[in-house]
Amino acid sequence: MKLDENFDWNNYYKSKSNLVPRDSLLKALEFFDNEKIHREHIANDIGCGHGADTLELLKRGWKVTAIDSSAQGLEILSASVEPDWKNNLSTKLMSLEDITLSKCTLLNASYSLPFCKPEFFDGLWKKIEESILTSGRFAGQFFGVNDSWAKDNPAMTFLEEENVRRFFQNFEIEFFHERDEDGTTATGDEKHWHVYSVIAKKV
Repeated sequence: MKLDENFDWNNYYKSKSNLVPRDSLLKALEFFDNEKIHREHIANDIGCGHGADTLELLKRGWKVTAIDSSAQGLEILSASVEPDWKNNLSTKLMSLEDITLSKCTLLNASYSLPFCKPEFFDGLWKKIEESILTSGRFAGQFFGVNDSWAKDNPAMTFLEEENVRRFFQNFEIEFFHERDEDGTTATGDEKHWHVYSVIAKKV
């Protein structure tokens, strides 16, 4: 299945599909809570969309920079933010290929990284790794080569497991899960998912 280049992300965000925080984010926050270390919690949320993960972080007192390539997605997020949280949120409208990242204790990338063009992916990862402070964490997903979108979407990035793990040479992997099964998309279309979910602590 070819992912339509003209796919209307704005309507997708407006529908607020999957407006719940991702399990990988919640698990990463568990790891932080279990450490019981007092430090400033600062997150970069890449590909934040309508902001389910961002809102969860704000609710827990994190300072968040929410980044997305959809202006409407960021507008929906901003309109959803409680007044008491607004001072902890900043937003950036930019693509994955042109992204700039500030230092953070959590880099969250829920299902967004595969949408980076392959020729820019190593550069994107370098920016991600450099942005995460020592003892900070990455939480997010990569798409595997068995994913049904892999055949017809050359502008997306699909990786072998060994290549995913290679990105984490300077991290302690705390959670690694492979999903390789049939399912559906958020809009109800049938799809074979091949996804690596990773939580890792920078050492």
